[in-house]
Amino acid sequence: MAVNSPVNPRPIVPDHVLLREVGRGSYGEVWLARNVMGSFRAVKVVYRASFDSDRPYEREFGGLQKFEPVSRTHPGLVSILHIGRNAEAGYFYCVMEVADDMAGGQAIEPEQYQPRTLARELAKRGRLPLQECLDLGIALSAALGHLHSHGLIHRDIKPSNIIFVSGIPKLADIGLVTQIGTKATFVGTEGYLPPEGPGSTGADLYSLGRVLYEISMGQTQEQFPELPTRLRELPEAAGLMGLNALVLKACEPQASKRLRSAEEFSSALAELRAEYAPATSDASAGGTGRPGAGLKAVILCPTETPGDAALAKRLQEKLAAQGFVVVLDEHPTLGVEWARRIERHIRSARAVLPILSPSSMHSEFMAYALEVASQAARQASHLPALVPVFLELRDPLPPQIALALEGASLISAESGMDHEQALQHAVAALVKTPAPEH
Repeated sequence: MAVNSPVNPRPIVPDHVLLREVGRGSYGEVWLARNVMGSFRAVKVVYRASFDSDRPYEREFGGLQKFEPVSRTHPGLVSILHIGRNAEAGYFYCVMEVADDMAGGQAIEPEQYQPRTLARELAKRGRLPLQECLDLGIALSAALGHLHSHGLIHRDIKPSNIIFVSGIPKLADIGLVTQIGTKATFVGTEGYLPPEGPGSTGADLYSLGRVLYEISMGQTQEQFPELPTRLRELPEAAGLMGLNALVLKACEPQASKRLRSAEEFSSALAELRAEYAPATSDASAGGTGRPGAGLKAVILCPTETPGDAALAKRLQEKLAAQGFVVVLDEHPTLGVEWARRIERHIRSARAVLPILSPSSMHSEFMAYALEVASQAARQASHLPALVPVFLELRDPLPPQIALALEGASLISAESGMDHEQALQHAVAALVKTPAPEH
């Protein structure tokens, strides 16, 4: 339990000059700093005197230790660059990448600096456009999925804890990060917590759902789940209603009825993005600074092989970080409905990325989807581009798949090769494909 923070002298962080305090997070203060190389950093300082006992203070430090190695492995998590502590002065600190300035981005003027957070964006702009809400939701749910896959939860997701770094949204204020299932003090922020409290992946999804409600409907948390009175008059009404249905599923009072995972949340948001916000907007692509902003990529992975599925998830995360709207077609059910859905996605996509492994290359789903993609690519725009990722294939491809992939640039991850490097090559190849013609 935290107590009122005392007035503390300016802390000392080796190799950094602390310029001024720019915010307060859970149990700590945040400073804008400049390191010896002249780069700006954010430094969070947590004092022992802010707690009524050693245990919560050490728990905060332990959470930071667990998060530090994970923080730099996903673009949707704020990167921890260094952790230190000063036992004599009674504090510890962490050095992080700095948020954009509200006015100048990474061109920071210390005296005027205001960290760009989602809360400030809401205060400045009010309700955000549907496309922006979906892009934010996809990026943040992917970051949550990555955090959860490492056995960690955030516990305090809210607009003021979401920052932008070079235009990319990131989960920040990581002081409450802990292990899944940890029995700890009831922490978090009222309005964003589920009835059962924090401590589970489902609670994190609930909090993200409440954030999406706030930014998409322009309503306060006290108004949840009310809809704006003139919602149906908006041009985006159909898409907003679709997003609200997903938000309600994420924010079910009964945890057992909620979305099952961050991956499911991300995939459902991508489906909405593809259906309601056509992914061909030049304006959106130019506005975020990310090469794939607003463009759709379809990943084909119709297999339950754990290695294939894990690789597809990583590819999804990497593409989402570049701004792509990613549709991951996994565990499909053969039928007319699936065929129509996958055709619609493929024909509106910039690229199709099949994960071809010894098991998936014999899939009927893969053969059908690649035939659709091949036919679509023969049109004047020559899109979608086909970017197949081969996983340790030793046998020849089935004739139908080989014909569909004729002329495509193959990304190969053979036995003993680094699969992560293969994914980087796939993302690089996709970024270089030509933009759709209008």
